[in-house]
Amino acid sequence: MKNISLHFLRSLFDIDSTKFKTTVLIAIISYLPIIFQIKLSQFNTTDPIPQLKPINTEALKTFGPFVVRTKVGMFIKSFPLFDINKNTFLVDAIIWFEFNGEEVTLEKIQKFSIDNGKITYQSPPEIKLINNQVFAKYNVIFELKTDLNFYKFPFEDHRLPIVLSNDFVTPNEMIFTVDASSFQIQPNISPAGWRFQDMSVDAGFLDLQLDRQDKSKKTENPKALFVLNFVKASARKALVIFIPLYSATFLSLLAFVMNAANVVGKFSIAITALTALLGYRFVIEQMMPAVGYLTTTDAIYLFLLFFAFIAFAIQILLTRYYMVNANKNPNDTQEKLERINSIIFIIMTLLLVGVTTYIILI
Repeated sequence: MKNISLHFLRSLFDIDSTKFKTTVLIAIISYLPIIFQIKLSQFNTTDPIPQLKPINTEALKTFGPFVVRTKVGMFIKSFPLFDINKNTFLVDAIIWFEFNGEEVTLEKIQKFSIDNGKITYQSPPEIKLINNQVFAKYNVIFELKTDLNFYKFPFEDHRLPIVLSNDFVTPNEMIFTVDASSFQIQPNISPAGWRFQDMSVDAGFLDLQLDRQDKSKKTENPKALFVLNFVKASARKALVIFIPLYSATFLSLLAFVMNAANVVGKFSIAITALTALLGYRFVIEQMMPAVGYLTTTDAIYLFLLFFAFIAFAIQILLTRYYMVNANKNPNDTQEKLERINSIIFIIMTLLLVGVTTYIILI
C-alpha cells in the first residue's frame, strides 16, 4: 500500500505525466468559476450621475430670503421599455409637487422637464389641498437616455439617473426639495435580465456658463435627481459568452497533455481551438452593446485568441522539431520533447490564470 501511495504521488507531481497535467487542468476549471462568481457578486458600475450643486446655507444666502421651496417626488409604476444595450428607456411614472400656492403658480410648476429625456405624455394635474399646501400630481410617460458605461461588460451593473428640471425658473425664485420618501417604485419591478437593487434622491441646482470669458453670463435651474440602481438578474450572459471561449482555449492546453509523438493530433486540436475562437467572435458581437471602446469581454477575447495562436505556433515548432530529430534518436528526442512540452504547458497555464484574474478582478 505504501509503495502504491508513493508511486501515485510521484506520478502526480511528475510534470511530464498525463496525471499531473490533467490535475492542473481540473484545478484551473475549478478556479475560474470562483473568479467569475466573485466579480458577478459585486456591484460594478462606472455610470456617471449628474453632479448638482448643493443647496446649503451659503447657497441660500446667495438666493435671498424670498426663494420658494417646492417639494418634489416621483413614483415609478413600470418600464414599458428597458433596453440597457441600446440605452433606451421608457418610464411610466407619477410626478408630484407640494408647494405654497400663494408663493408660486401652478403654471410655473407644470413647466417641468426631464433632462436627456422627452415627455411623451403628461396628464392634466390632479390637485388637492394638504395642510394648507397645494399638492399636484401628474401621470407622465417619458423616454430617457443616459450616459451608460459598458467597460466591464458583461460584469457591469447600471445606474439610471432621472433629472427633473424646470428651465423657466431660477434658484433665486424656486428650489426643489426632496427626501428619501419622495422617491418610490412599484414593488417587484424586474426588467428583463435586471433586478432593482436600491435608489437615492438629491436636489440642488446646476449653472451653465454661457460665455467662458464673462462669468456673469450663465443660466441656473433647480433640479431634482432620482437615481435607480440595477444589478444583473443572473449570470446567463456571462456564461453564454465565456463558456465557449474557455472551452476552445482548453483545447489549446489539451494539445500539451497529449503524447509528444502524436504530432498530428496535437496540431489538429490546436488549430481547431484557434478556428473556434475566430468563428465565435461573430456570435459575441450580437450580444455586445454598440460602443467604440474595449470592454472586459473584448480584452478577454483578444487575450484568449492570442493565447490560442501562441499555442498553435508552439505546436508547429514542436512538430517541426520532432519531424527533424525523430529519425536520428527517437527515444532521446521524444524524452526531450516531452520535457519541453511540459514546461511550456506550465507556463501557458500560469499565463492563462494570471491574465484572466487580472482582467476580471482589476
